[in-house]
Amino acid sequence: MDETALGREARPASASSATGRRDGRVHGTPAPEYGEYAPEGWVNPVLVEQERQAAEDRRRDDAQRQDAVTRRAPDPTRPGPDGRDVRRTHEPGSPRGSSAAPTSASTSPYGASRLDFVLTVGLLFVGLWSVFGALSTGMVASVTREYVAGQFGEMSSPAALSSAAVVRVVILAVVFALVAWWSVRRLRARRWTFWVPLVGGVVASALGAVPMLVVVFQDPAVQEAIRRASGG
Repeated sequence: MDETALGREARPASASSATGRRDGRVHGTPAPEYGEYAPEGWVNPVLVEQERQAAEDRRRDDAQRQDAVTRRAPDPTRPGPDGRDVRRTHEPGSPRGSSAAPTSASTSPYGASRLDFVLTVGLLFVGLWSVFGALSTGMVASVTREYVAGQFGEMSSPAALSSAAVVRVVILAVVFALVAWWSVRRLRARRWTFWVPLVGGVVASALGAVPMLVVVFQDPAVQEAIRRASGG
């Protein structure tokens, strides 16, 4: 029966008819791309995976190139085929790749140079020997008493020299400890150090003589001898 006769509107054939496309689109309209109608902020997971894979491939290639360079480079810590050190030192003005004498041949691991190290250790040894020699307080007091007797006559209280000799030992030991500590610090810093024991020896001698001089010049017999000598 004719649809017009029944009061219905005539419509074109469906797109899924024999002459239309099976996907229901109008003939001639291009299909949308993947994700074309996606909401705002949507990211194509296929592109993300492709970018991640490309970045991983680049990292792998860089790691392989670095590993190849490392294998080709010689190890400076291993000896060469002839047993000699393969490390080279290039100095300004010398041909590149030429071997140079190692720095340890002219320098010392401690002090500014080997000479500085030897002098410092030797002077410290002399200072230590002086401290041990001062431990014989009886001998120091006896020598001082004999010297004073030859210059001014016999002392009224020669026993006080023994106490002064003990104080002298303490002063020498303290000064030597400070000098040794400072010298070791400077040696480790590779600085000139030989002058430190020299200055320390002068300071120790001056300070160590103070208690002995105080006892001698406070003795009444010595003071009387000095007044007679000066004509007072």
